[in-house]
Amino acid sequence: MSGFILRWVLAFILLAATYNPTTYNYITWAQANFETDNKALVVGIGVMLGLAILMYLVTMLRTMGLVGLVLVVIILGLLAYILQMKGVIDTGLTATNIWGGLAVISLLLAIATSMGGSSKKKATSKASA
Repeated sequence: MSGFILRWVLAFILLAATYNPTTYNYITWAQANFETDNKALVVGIGVMLGLAILMYLVTMLRTMGLVGLVLVVIILGLLAYILQMKGVIDTGLTATNIWGGLAVISLLLAIATSMGGSSKKKATSKASA
C-alpha cells in the first residue's frame, strides 16, 4: 500500500506543480518569465513537465485501454453531475474545485500506474512457470 501512496503523492505533486490555484505553479511562473532572459529555462522545465505527464498518461492508457479510460471519464462525469445536482459541489472555477480535480486526476494516475506494475509481475510469473 505504501507504493500506491507514493505513486499518488508523486502524481499529485506533478499536477500541482503544473497548475494549482495559488501563484506557486509552472503556468503562472512561465507567464511571468517567458519574455525575460529565462525563456530557455521556462521552455526546458515545460518540456520536462510535459514529458512526465505524458509518461503518466501513456501508462494509464496502456493499463486501462481506451475503452476503460472512456468509461472512467464517463463515471467521473456522472459522479460530478450528481454531486452538482445535490448541491455538494459548485460548478464555478473555485480553488476547492481545482484542488479536488487535482486530487481525483492524481488518484486515477496512481491507480493506473499501480495496476500496470502488478500486471507485469503476473505476466512475468506466468511466462517463467
